[in-house]
Amino acid sequence: MIDNDYNDDDDVLSSAVDPLIFEIYLFNNNYKDRLLISELREKANTVKIPELQDSSFFVRVDDVWDILNTKFKKDLNDFDSTPEQSLNKSITSIYFIKLMILRFDRAKYIKVSVSDSLVYSRKVKDHIKFDFRIIHSRVDLPHICTSEFLTECKRVFQILGLYQPNPFDKTPYFEISAIELFDSLEGYTTELNISDPESDDLFIIQNINLLFGKKLQKDNSIVLVIVEE
Repeated sequence: MIDNDYNDDDDVLSSAVDPLIFEIYLFNNNYKDRLLISELREKANTVKIPELQDSSFFVRVDDVWDILNTKFKKDLNDFDSTPEQSLNKSITSIYFIKLMILRFDRAKYIKVSVSDSLVYSRKVKDHIKFDFRIIHSRVDLPHICTSEFLTECKRVFQILGLYQPNPFDKTPYFEISAIELFDSLEGYTTELNISDPESDDLFIIQNINLLFGKKLQKDNSIVLVIVEE
């Protein structure tokens, strides 16, 4: 969740995670949301997935960025000139989507899910929030870990059967759902607690959990885990 001075540990995205596809939720009964939905449907190259409801579609991040900087350029300028302490009074989805695109600079697609609900609110504890879900993400271990911790990560992943080194593959990786990953780590932790409560692997697993973060688990993101340069 991206917001203004509001935090929920389950919604905080680890800095180690690069979202590749994320989902946002817009409301037809919100004026700015409705304008943005209309612009996206009319001017962006939307991708419809047959299995999805008609209220959902995918759009390229570049197309969203272009629309924000043309149709909603005045909104963006107004946000830039508004003191931070006053943003809550005028903030809209446009503001948050811009922040997300700038922050998630490796993202390629956004899934837009549209709601016709008459009852909705983005206010939590007197702060405005903007919910989003990570659908597909990447964690590039060699670029964010020390060599020592990377070695330990690979050893644990091999024990769990998630990764097997291949000398003929220059960029080994594995892809897994976040829930499956965390379940595997939890199962291994349980075994260690029973057999060896002083095991160093308990500390390693704790740090792996922190590295991937609760947001991926909550969203059950599909994670591309790169383990070699």
